Amino acid sequence: MAKSSRMVHHNKSMKVSSSKVILNQIFQLAKANLKSRYRKTFAGFLWVMMNPIILYGVQSQVFSKFLKLNVPNYYVFLLTGLLPWIFIVQSMEMCTPIFQSSGSLLKAFPAHPLVYLMAQLVDNMVNFLAAFILILIPILTFQPIDITGLILLPIPLFTLLLGVLSFAWITSTAQVFFGDTRYLVSFGLSISFFLTPIFYPIDFVPERFRIFVELNPFYRLIAPFRASIYSLDSEHFLNQMGLAAIYSFSLLFFAIIFWKRKKNELYFYV
Repeated sequence: MAKSSRMVHHNKSMKVSSSKVILNQIFQLAKANLKSRYRKTFAGFLWVMMNPIILYGVQSQVFSKFLKLNVPNYYVFLLTGLLPWIFIVQSMEMCTPIFQSSGSLLKAFPAHPLVYLMAQLVDNMVNFLAAFILILIPILTFQPIDITGLILLPIPLFTLLLGVLSFAWITSTAQVFFGDTRYLVSFGLSISFFLTPIFYPIDFVPERFRIFVELNPFYRLIAPFRASIYSLDSEHFLNQMGLAAIYSFSLLFFAIIFWKRKKNELYFYV
């Protein structure tokens, strides 16, 4: 009995140690990715931030001034849709080929393939949050935001990250076996930008087509983020969070099943 108890304790210790190693690998690789992206300079950081900031600035002016979309607090509305969308697109496009492009490393070093995937997602999340804060600060000077929504923000961020991780896990695994996956992902994201209520509210979609938007997984991941900051309503926020959680965990379940079926073959194809 005592021997059995020691074995259980030993197995638990091994799992904890293994988890610590994986977390450390993710942290170190994400750190290296950030240093490489920023070129270890503040100017490099600003250069990386220019892309989402310029994209936001252009779209906010085009849709609010030229197309005159009648949406209250449009700068906040666009911020809460466009920045999560940029995070989704960058993560999907950068993570889809990651197993394939890291093939030699996967074979040479005893690191779990998910370490490379999650490190890239952490890198993109840091950039997403930095750009979000840089844009949010000037907006706060002329468009007030409910502080409660900012406090609640980590909850929708979790479902967003979990959903994108699940999507990327599926596509990165599929890319190893189906070489055109990355092109299909890029094409699908290009179309989805217009089919997802990012720069327009869902109320603009005709009633008979709205069901397709409601089923859109990208919309489901973005909606809680928008609900926490733009016109915060507790009932609406909880409803959006519940749907986002269902989608995120469903995607994660499918990703795990797909991975278990393909992981033994993966090293033969990378």
